[in-house]
Amino acid sequence: MQKIKKIAISLSIVLFAIVQLQAQVTGDFHKYAKKVLDDWKTPGAAVAVVLGDSIVFARGYGVRTLGKPDRVDSRTLFAVASNTKAFTAALVGLLVHEGKIEWDDPISTYRRDFQMFDPYVTRNLSFRDLLCHRSGLSTFAGDHLWIGHNLSRDEIISRLRFLEPTRPFRTHFQYQNLMFLVAGEMIPTITGQSWDEAMRQRFFEPLGMQDSNLSIRDLQGRENVAGPHERVDGGPLQVIPYDFLDNIAPAAGINSSVRDMAQWMIVNMNKGRYHDKQILPENLVGEMQQVQFPLRVSKMAAELLNANYAGYGLGWGIGEYNGFKSVGHGGGMSGMISQQIMLPQKKLGVIVLTNRAPTAAHRILCYSLLDHYLGIEGRDWNKIYLKQKERREKFKAEREKKMFSERHLDTKPSLPLSSYVGTYSSLSSGDAIVRLRDGKLIFDYNARHIGTLEHWHYDTFRVHWKNPISDMEPVTFLQFKLDKSGKVDDLTVTFYDPLIFKKKK
Repeated sequence: MQKIKKIAISLSIVLFAIVQLQAQVTGDFHKYAKKVLDDWKTPGAAVAVVLGDSIVFARGYGVRTLGKPDRVDSRTLFAVASNTKAFTAALVGLLVHEGKIEWDDPISTYRRDFQMFDPYVTRNLSFRDLLCHRSGLSTFAGDHLWIGHNLSRDEIISRLRFLEPTRPFRTHFQYQNLMFLVAGEMIPTITGQSWDEAMRQRFFEPLGMQDSNLSIRDLQGRENVAGPHERVDGGPLQVIPYDFLDNIAPAAGINSSVRDMAQWMIVNMNKGRYHDKQILPENLVGEMQQVQFPLRVSKMAAELLNANYAGYGLGWGIGEYNGFKSVGHGGGMSGMISQQIMLPQKKLGVIVLTNRAPTAAHRILCYSLLDHYLGIEGRDWNKIYLKQKERREKFKAEREKKMFSERHLDTKPSLPLSSYVGTYSSLSSGDAIVRLRDGKLIFDYNARHIGTLEHWHYDTFRVHWKNPISDMEPVTFLQFKLDKSGKVDDLTVTFYDPLIFKKKK
């Protein structure tokens, strides 16, 4: 009886401490969150904190949609984008646990039609390679195949054989979405069950993630949905449509709330357990949260987070936060950015979802809450990131100034503008059109890659993108190349990487 009383008293103390912490957060943090959203012109954010196996704090700030009164709350849906990757890695890991595959099995063993540009990579690219970004393809290579496109998953995968690597296989970390698409589409290849259905059956249902879904089609008729916000064509901040992500879903397709995502954090901070259910095998969680590819520690992480190491696991970024191992990931899509960080040793996890891009509000709020629960005082992450923004803008202005100083102003295009008009094509990318409108050339690949060409010098033009994705440069270059007869042969344009399109005769 005495033992039971002691346990009851201990539980009461823990519960009281949690209530006190939550009360403190809803007071001081509420004011801070409002200031952060105001400073970063971010309409809304949702925040959740997990301690142990419980959600101790979950609420929203600001509005779902600019100009409307509906408030964000803990069940408001956002696109969580690349936070999807750990789910896909876990599905692959379950196949390993069940003995259906091994981490280092080549993909081509199971999918005979799979091809990369380099035959050696085709023969050796493994499940592990897919999930830790070491394929040799450059960061975001091939993303133009799904951003603004409705190509099928299989069609996108079939075009991988035309994407040239920029680094030798397994030598460099280069962040990839298409490799996670391949990983997700191995689920039906091996099991006969779609990635989408496996996600619902393995994770959404047992974790009670009842608000979450895998397609913008499933947002139809839902009221509690945050609208994505960006500046379009240099104008004021406005609501934009959700990106169509069905064709890249295993890399970025989940729409969720902080309350649902907190259930996922509970699993990953508690060795795969969710209350009384073992959702993931303990050794699988360990493998996913182990560094698979070491990375350089950034100057900021070293100075401000006291980080001594960094790396990427399987669907998770691995690092150090003030002496504690951190496991987390970010997610960015048109008009939405999110961040989750877990400190498994402290059984502490924070997730922040925001409905504007670009913004730093997600990182600021996430780090501020981690500091609060760790008892770290004196760091104003908002001031830190605002100073970083100033430095970036200064650097950008200096770069632009240097670029203009190197411009040859006394030149003109080799040919009349009408000679550049036509359809250009690429084996990997398909068709793009150059048209003439009101005396200006327009480059048109798809809705997210369309822009007006401004003559720069010779046969080089600057592309002013009308509606670029937030992490894509809003102004880049396009260069036409002439053949030996003086006719336009091809063009090279930069989205993320330079891409060559051949003019159709």
